[in-house]
Order: sequence, then structure tokens, then C-alpha cells
Amino acid sequence: MNFVDYLFKHQQDPEKECILFRDGCLTYRDLTSKVDDLAAYLTIMVGSDKECLLISENTPFFIITYLAIIKSGNIALLAETRISDEQLGTIIRDCNIRTMFVQKKFRSKVKNNVSIFDEDLLPALPYIDGYVSPPADDDAVAVVIFTSGSTGAKKGVMLTHRNLSTNTESIVQYLGLNSKDRICASLPFFYCYGASLLHTHLRVGGSVFLSNNIFLGGVIRDIDTFSCTGFAGVPSTYQILINKTSFLKEKLLPLRYMMQAGGQLPNKYIRMIAEAFPEKKFYVMYGATEATARMSYLPPDLVLKKLGSIGKGIPGVTLEVLNEHGNPIQPGETGEITARGNNIMKGYYRDPEDTRNVIKNGRFYTGDLATIDDEGYIYIIGRAKNIIKAGGYRISPNEIEEFICSIEGVTDCVVVGIPDEIMGEAVVAVVQADKVTESIGEDEILTRCKQHLPSYKIPTAIHFVEEFPLNASNKVDRQAITASIITKQGKRGIR
Repeated sequence: MNFVDYLFKHQQDPEKECILFRDGCLTYRDLTSKVDDLAAYLTIMVGSDKECLLISENTPFFIITYLAIIKSGNIALLAETRISDEQLGTIIRDCNIRTMFVQKKFRSKVKNNVSIFDEDLLPALPYIDGYVSPPADDDAVAVVIFTSGSTGAKKGVMLTHRNLSTNTESIVQYLGLNSKDRICASLPFFYCYGASLLHTHLRVGGSVFLSNNIFLGGVIRDIDTFSCTGFAGVPSTYQILINKTSFLKEKLLPLRYMMQAGGQLPNKYIRMIAEAFPEKKFYVMYGATEATARMSYLPPDLVLKKLGSIGKGIPGVTLEVLNEHGNPIQPGETGEITARGNNIMKGYYRDPEDTRNVIKNGRFYTGDLATIDDEGYIYIIGRAKNIIKAGGYRISPNEIEEFICSIEGVTDCVVVGIPDEIMGEAVVAVVQADKVTESIGEDEILTRCKQHLPSYKIPTAIHFVEEFPLNASNKVDRQAITASIITKQGKRGIR
């Protein structure tokens, strides 16, 4: 089944508000009608199985265009709005793009001979009665999401109609979503996590509020004003809300649940949220673009009992931690997280070699190192590529980051490895201090580390920053942090 037909299959109330934004809303009738009109136009204009680039913020233009491309049997290529000219140029050169849909404010990014459309296209579309989606092979590619990164070429992750519908169904099931749910969407839809919010709520006949605030604290008002029952964020989302707004003191009465994925939120923040909102469900989740969106979740009633765990595989996904011989690890051992299920990507766009490197014998090898407890709950130790090799030791940044972040006066911490002539790599901690107290200093942090960490895990230097650089998915950009430190080597800090 075509993924868009799957999304609207159970929709029962055409007049229900579907997409809400500050200037108005779209009902299900509005949305499906506009999607059908554009899909029909695309079928006439380009046919099917063609690549269509989409660059837009979370707007009705994005949603209508995205769904219409897929419904018409074409392939939506999603590029982030903050993509560099060089990276966008590479995507355009490497892909066989037949048409582009670009929000007006980003039109200057694109200089190409193919047809380019913006928001003005939608009101001018001709009405075509009785449009029906072309038959869709479940294994046909529906969307290509280009993974975020600060340097180098981006990888295009090819997701099929089956991938999208399977993962959507799993998420709906474990979150218990229904037609009364309304998500406050502040994550970009060109990011797999953000797209999953749109997919799941359309599937159950719920609604989506587009919370496009310049300042993240605005979501607090949006949740109340627009009666949102759900909210989703990455670690930086919750850290900003906790440290810079009144988030923990708010009642957020309409809210039923919150979700966190896109990286590890330090345990102290998970505890703060769980204790501040005991009556609301807080889901810790784990995923990857290569797995469509989600791979695991930790049930809310275990968030404090299994603090720091990503839980177990979601319905339909087999999640295992395997050792170097391909066998499941025992509790306390370390291995790599692998996943099997219909949510695993078809492969990387025009990159069979890298595809073979991560998909072996039907398993997706995530590159994340983890251990398990006696009940099989998974705890991430670190990303394999982030492991620091110092003086013969293999050091995961996670333990050091978690400890430093627990020190009073520290808001956040990122630990990276910096090239070192003697040690191979040196352990360096980059710290964001609490602006209220701001009494914490390098000497105090190092003293605490020496008291609680093995000698080889003690940072050789502490740098302070006011803000961490974030990539387009609002995740902390480790590459940018490392590059900044290397550039400033020999200087005392980067404050």
C-alpha cells in the first residue's frame, strides 16, 4: 500500500482540524484534497518513481508537498534547511532530481535548471477529480533523508513504503496514540524523529500543531494554548527548557506524555523531569535514520528504576547487543547494538559499499556500544566512532560526561578526544556552567574527577563554553566542538 494511503486509511472525520499553526489550520478534508491535487499534478508533470527535492521548514507547504510526492509514486528527497551550499550542491549533482519544492525564504540556495516550485504553486493547482494513487510496491523507496553532519558529504538513507508504515504502526502501539492526541511539533520534519511525529498522528486521526518558535521556551505557552497532549524533544531541547525557562514549574495540564530521543539525556535531567511531572508519561527512546525512526523505548514506569537505559526493542523490532563474534552478550559485557525488522532502511543512496558495512545478514549494525542488565534492558556506553584511544585505553566519553554533568554548577558536558603526540588522543572535557551560580571552575572539576574516576579517564583539560553548537537536528555537534578545540590548542579555554 502507498504510505500516504496507509496514513489516511482510518481517518473518519473530514472536518476535524488536522494541521494547526498560528495563522489558521487545515482540516483532514483540506489536507487530503490539497495532497491529491498536487499528487495528480506531479503524476502529469513528471510521472512516477522520480526524485523530487524538498527544502522547507515545518509549514503546510512542507506537509502537503511531502505527502503528495510520496502519494504520486515519486521519491521525496529531504534536505535540511541549514544545509551548506557545498553539501546541497553535492546532493543536486549526485541525484537525478526532476523537480524541486523550495520554500521561498530558501530559494536563493538553489540554482538549477530543473523546475522549482514554492508556496505559490499550491493555490494555483488545477482540480483533478477522482485521483487515485498509483500501485505502490511496499519495497519501493518513498523517501530519502540526508543524515545531518557538520563536515563531509551527507549520506542519503533510503526508506521504503514498508519501512515507514511498519515503524509508524509500532510507535502508535507503544505510545497508545489515538484520535484525541495532538503533538506539539518543534522538531523539523526533515529529521526522521520529527517526521515520525507527523506520521503517527495522521495515522490515528489526531492532530499536529506546528510550534515554530524562535525561542524554545515558547512551546510551554503553545502546549497550553493549543491543548497539546504530547511533546517530543532531543536532549538539548530538555536541557534548554530546564536551564533557561520555567519548564519544571509549569503544570502543562493538557500534556499526557513527553518523549526524548536523538541522543542520551544526562540522568540528572531525566530524574528532574520524572519528579517534576509524576502524573505524565516520559518515554526515553532510541533510534536512527537507518531504522526509519525508532528502535527501542523504556516504559515510563521504569524511567527511574532503569535510569540511563534505552529499554528494549519496540514492537516488531528485534534489538540485540552482540559481541565481536556475533553472539549475544551477557549482563555486564560490552557489545554493539544490532537491529532486525521491517523498519530497517533499504540502504544508503548510491552507496552499496557503506550499506554492506552496516547491514549484515539482515541486521543493522548501529555502531553504538552497549551493555545489558540481568533483565535484558540496554544501556548505551558510547558510539564506537567516539571512543577515545588514549595510552592503550579505549575510553567511552559517556561515563565521564555523566559524572561531570552531575557536579553542582555544571549544566552540560561533552568529552572528546584530541590528537596527542604521546597518548594518541587526549581526553578533553568541554563544560557549560550554570549561569546562575557560575562558581564552578576547572580546578574544582578536575579535583572531583580525580576523586571518582580512574586516572586514565581524568580529562587533561577543561574548556568552558556558553553554548554548545547544534546541528540541524538540534543535537550537539561533536565534530564542530572537536575542530574548535584543535584550532585553539595551546590557548587556555574557549570562554
